[in-house]
Amino acid sequence: MKKTFLVSLALLLFVNAYPQKKWSLEECINYAYENNLQIKRQELNVDYNKNNFTQSKFSTLPNLNGQWNHSFSSGKTIDNSKEIPRYVNESYWSGSMGVNSNLNVFAGLTILNDIKQKKYKFLQSQSDLEKTKNDIAMNLTLGYLNILFAKEQVDVARNKLEVTSLQAERTRKLMEVGNVAQGEYFAIKAQESNDKLALVNQLNVLEIAYLDMTQYLDLDSAEGFDIVIPENLEVELLTPPQSVEIIYGKALDNMPQIRSAEFELKSAEKDLAKAWGQVSPSIGINGGLYSYYSALATDVLNPTADYPFGTQLKDYFNKQVGIGITVPLFNRLQVKNSISNAKLGVMNTQLMLDQAKLGLYKEIQQAHADARAAMEEYNSSMEAVKSNQEAFKYAQQKLEVGLMNSVDFNVTKNNLITAESAMIQAKYKYIFRLKILDFYMGNPIVL
Repeated sequence: MKKTFLVSLALLLFVNAYPQKKWSLEECINYAYENNLQIKRQELNVDYNKNNFTQSKFSTLPNLNGQWNHSFSSGKTIDNSKEIPRYVNESYWSGSMGVNSNLNVFAGLTILNDIKQKKYKFLQSQSDLEKTKNDIAMNLTLGYLNILFAKEQVDVARNKLEVTSLQAERTRKLMEVGNVAQGEYFAIKAQESNDKLALVNQLNVLEIAYLDMTQYLDLDSAEGFDIVIPENLEVELLTPPQSVEIIYGKALDNMPQIRSAEFELKSAEKDLAKAWGQVSPSIGINGGLYSYYSALATDVLNPTADYPFGTQLKDYFNKQVGIGITVPLFNRLQVKNSISNAKLGVMNTQLMLDQAKLGLYKEIQQAHADARAAMEEYNSSMEAVKSNQEAFKYAQQKLEVGLMNSVDFNVTKNNLITAESAMIQAKYKYIFRLKILDFYMGNPIVL
């Protein structure tokens, strides 16, 4: 046990001798925003929906395509150069080329509604990205506070050991001059060993807290990782948290999951509008430029002369412009069912929005109740610490004049340590609860 304790202390001395970069909470959050894989995947989803939105706007423009075909044919064909046309076997090259364009003039406003739908999908993905960042920031805040809590617990355990060690040394000197019994000395030495074990256990808890934090950050190792201890990290207990209704009202405007659900509802409404557009006739304009050539072609004005490909392309060149109207008459009830399914989609997304709002209200209710409970717990724990501090001072005085044995003294000391640990735990619990309420109200997470 002594060896383990010495190794732990040596490790702490080594770290202090070679200090590493210390991370603030803001640095941890910014690092995660830039490197977290979940955030990177969500950013890709935002880019994907942005591309779809951009493409939907280009759908209002006409398209333009060119084509060129060149083929080799072999077989029977009519020879018109003879006085009596006849079939002959021929092998020849032929081809065609042209450009064409189509413009959708009207299709029941489906294109415009598709643009709006893609826009809402894009905005929804941005809200989902923001929610992912918020979730990670809250996890990092909790991990950061766990490290601070573990550090203070280590300090408490170390102070407890120092007090016990001093008392053990004092008892040894008193035993040597015959003022206390040997059993008294052995009892306090046993307590000293227990305190060493408690310090080692708290150091292990701190190490695990560091490991959890580095895993939140997706760092390769926890070695050398440390955090900045905020100055004056105290809680304000004079003013209780604002009411649930005030926090909820602000949260409706700030929480990205609500905006995401609202954008999804708007997207579903535009999907319904697109479905209704299928009932409307569609109007389109098309046009093209075409020409062709063949090795067997002859100039009808001069059949005996050569007929070059360039001349053929010029002679056979033609232009085409047309307008088309499509009227849906019967499509095996596909349009009807499409409209029906789109209506169901709107109803479902409306329920999802209502569910998101209700879930947010319940979360705020719970967070508010937890914050008030943590505030009362912290108030009570501070009173308990003050009382136990007075009791410990009195016990020290009685021990020094021989009016208290080591067993009763250790009970008093342990009561103080337990009260201090409970106060530290209540403090960080209350800080975290307040940060959650600040988060719902749209305030940045800072310590």
